[in-house]
Amino acid sequence: MIITNLIAEHIRQVYEGDNWTEVCIADTISNINFQQAQQRTAGSPNTIASLLHHLYYWNEIMVQRMQGKNPQVLQTNGFDVEELKREEDWLALKEKAHHSFIQLANAVKNFPADKLNETYAEGKSTFYKNLQGTTEHAHYHLGQMVIIKKLLAQ
Repeated sequence: MIITNLIAEHIRQVYEGDNWTEVCIADTISNINFQQAQQRTAGSPNTIASLLHHLYYWNEIMVQRMQGKNPQVLQTNGFDVEELKREEDWLALKEKAHHSFIQLANAVKNFPADKLNETYAEGKSTFYKNLQGTTEHAHYHLGQMVIIKKLLAQ
Protein backbone atom coordinates (compact mmCIF):
# COMPACT_ATOMS: atom_id res chain seq x y z
CA MET A 1 0.00 0.00 0.00
CA ILE A 2 1.21 3.52 -0.77
CA ILE A 3 2.40 5.41 2.32
CA THR A 4 0.15 8.40 1.59
CA ASN A 5 -2.88 6.08 1.68
CA LEU A 6 -1.79 4.75 5.07
CA ILE A 7 -1.29 8.24 6.51
CA ALA A 8 -4.67 9.33 5.09
CA GLU A 9 -6.33 6.30 6.67
CA HIS A 10 -4.84 7.11 10.07
CA ILE A 11 -5.97 10.74 9.82
CA ARG A 12 -9.52 9.67 9.05
CA GLN A 13 -9.53 6.95 11.73
CA VAL A 14 -8.53 9.28 14.56
CA TYR A 15 -11.79 11.11 13.93
CA GLU A 16 -14.10 8.34 12.74
CA GLY A 17 -12.75 5.29 14.57
CA ASP A 18 -11.26 1.88 13.85
CA ASN A 19 -7.78 3.01 14.88
CA TRP A 20 -5.28 1.23 17.08
CA THR A 21 -6.26 3.21 20.21
CA GLU A 22 -9.88 2.00 20.02
CA VAL A 23 -11.11 5.53 20.77
CA CYS A 24 -11.96 8.29 18.33
CA ILE A 25 -13.02 11.92 18.34
CA ALA A 26 -16.51 11.28 16.91
CA ASP A 27 -17.44 8.80 19.63
CA THR A 28 -15.82 10.86 22.37
CA ILE A 29 -17.79 14.01 21.56
CA SER A 30 -21.01 12.31 20.42
CA ASN A 31 -22.87 12.77 23.71
CA ILE A 32 -21.35 16.11 24.75
CA ASN A 33 -23.68 19.12 24.58
CA PHE A 34 -22.66 22.68 23.76
CA GLN A 35 -22.43 23.73 27.41
CA GLN A 36 -20.20 20.78 28.30
CA ALA A 37 -18.07 21.41 25.21
CA GLN A 38 -17.18 24.84 26.61
CA GLN A 39 -16.78 23.91 30.25
CA ARG A 40 -13.33 24.26 31.77
CA THR A 41 -12.03 21.67 34.20
CA ALA A 42 -9.09 21.41 36.53
CA GLY A 43 -7.57 18.93 34.06
CA SER A 44 -6.86 21.39 31.27
CA PRO A 45 -6.83 25.09 30.43
CA ASN A 46 -8.64 24.08 27.23
CA THR A 47 -12.18 22.96 26.59
CA ILE A 48 -13.35 20.18 24.31
CA ALA A 49 -14.62 22.86 21.92
CA SER A 50 -11.29 24.71 21.86
CA LEU A 51 -9.37 21.48 21.27
CA LEU A 52 -11.68 20.51 18.42
CA HIS A 53 -11.37 23.96 16.87
CA HIS A 54 -7.58 23.79 17.24
CA LEU A 55 -7.50 20.48 15.34
CA TYR A 56 -9.77 21.88 12.63
CA TYR A 57 -7.46 24.91 12.34
CA TRP A 58 -4.32 22.75 11.95
CA ASN A 59 -5.95 20.43 9.44
CA GLU A 60 -6.60 23.48 7.27
CA ILE A 61 -2.99 24.65 7.70
CA MET A 62 -1.72 21.27 6.56
CA VAL A 63 -3.95 21.21 3.48
CA GLN A 64 -2.66 24.65 2.52
CA ARG A 65 0.94 23.53 2.94
CA MET A 66 0.34 20.57 0.64
CA GLN A 67 -1.05 23.03 -1.90
CA GLY A 68 2.29 24.86 -1.88
CA LYS A 69 1.16 27.70 0.38
CA ASN A 70 2.91 28.79 3.55
CA PRO A 71 0.07 30.13 5.73
CA GLN A 72 0.81 32.25 8.72
CA VAL A 73 0.10 30.48 12.00
CA LEU A 74 -1.77 32.89 14.23
CA GLN A 75 -0.66 33.48 17.80
CA THR A 76 -3.95 31.97 19.01
CA ASN A 77 -2.90 28.71 17.33
CA GLY A 78 -6.52 27.85 16.59
CA PHE A 79 -7.61 27.76 20.23
CA ASP A 80 -9.74 30.88 19.71
CA VAL A 81 -13.07 29.14 19.29
CA GLU A 82 -16.09 31.43 19.26
CA GLU A 83 -18.55 31.09 22.11
CA LEU A 84 -21.13 28.42 21.40
CA LYS A 85 -24.48 30.04 22.12
CA ARG A 86 -26.71 27.11 21.23
CA GLU A 87 -26.55 23.44 20.34
CA GLU A 88 -26.55 24.24 16.61
CA ASP A 89 -23.23 26.09 17.04
CA TRP A 90 -21.71 22.98 18.59
CA LEU A 91 -23.09 20.75 15.84
CA ALA A 92 -21.65 23.12 13.23
CA LEU A 93 -18.20 23.01 14.89
CA LYS A 94 -18.31 19.21 15.01
CA GLU A 95 -19.28 19.09 11.34
CA LYS A 96 -16.50 21.54 10.34
CA ALA A 97 -13.96 19.49 12.27
CA HIS A 98 -15.14 16.21 10.75
CA HIS A 99 -15.05 17.74 7.28
CA SER A 100 -11.51 19.02 7.93
CA PHE A 101 -10.31 15.50 8.75
CA ILE A 102 -11.92 14.15 5.57
CA GLN A 103 -10.48 17.01 3.51
CA LEU A 104 -6.99 16.48 4.96
CA ALA A 105 -7.17 12.71 4.44
CA ASN A 106 -8.20 13.21 0.82
CA ALA A 107 -5.41 15.74 0.27
CA VAL A 108 -2.87 13.30 1.73
CA LYS A 109 -4.22 10.43 -0.35
CA ASN A 110 -3.75 12.52 -3.51
CA PHE A 111 -0.35 13.88 -2.47
CA PRO A 112 2.56 12.49 -4.52
CA ALA A 113 4.41 10.01 -2.31
CA ASP A 114 7.72 11.03 -3.89
CA LYS A 115 7.26 14.54 -2.40
CA LEU A 116 6.96 13.32 1.21
CA ASN A 117 10.66 13.91 1.91
CA GLU A 118 10.55 17.46 0.55
CA THR A 119 10.31 20.39 2.93
CA TYR A 120 7.08 22.35 2.82
CA ALA A 121 8.92 25.68 3.15
CA GLU A 122 12.55 26.68 3.19
CA GLY A 123 14.18 25.47 6.38
CA LYS A 124 11.04 23.73 7.60
CA SER A 125 10.26 20.09 8.18
CA THR A 126 9.34 17.49 5.57
CA PHE A 127 5.80 16.81 4.46
CA TYR A 128 6.09 13.28 5.87
CA LYS A 129 7.09 14.46 9.32
CA ASN A 130 4.31 17.04 9.37
CA LEU A 131 1.62 14.67 8.12
CA GLN A 132 2.61 11.88 10.47
CA GLY A 133 2.84 14.47 13.23
CA THR A 134 -0.66 15.68 12.42
CA THR A 135 -2.01 12.22 13.22
CA GLU A 136 -0.02 12.08 16.47
CA HIS A 137 -1.20 15.59 17.30
CA ALA A 138 -4.84 14.60 16.85
CA HIS A 139 -4.39 11.52 19.06
CA TYR A 140 -2.74 13.66 21.73
CA HIS A 141 -5.66 16.10 21.82
CA LEU A 142 -8.15 13.23 21.64
CA GLY A 143 -6.59 11.97 24.88
CA GLN A 144 -7.14 15.39 26.43
CA MET A 145 -10.78 15.33 25.31
CA VAL A 146 -11.26 11.92 26.92
CA ILE A 147 -9.84 13.18 30.23
CA ILE A 148 -11.92 16.38 30.14
CA LYS A 149 -15.05 14.35 29.39
CA LYS A 150 -14.36 12.10 32.40
CA LEU A 151 -13.89 15.15 34.60
CA LEU A 152 -17.17 16.62 33.34
CA ALA A 153 -18.96 13.42 34.38
CA GLN A 154 -17.84 13.73 38.02
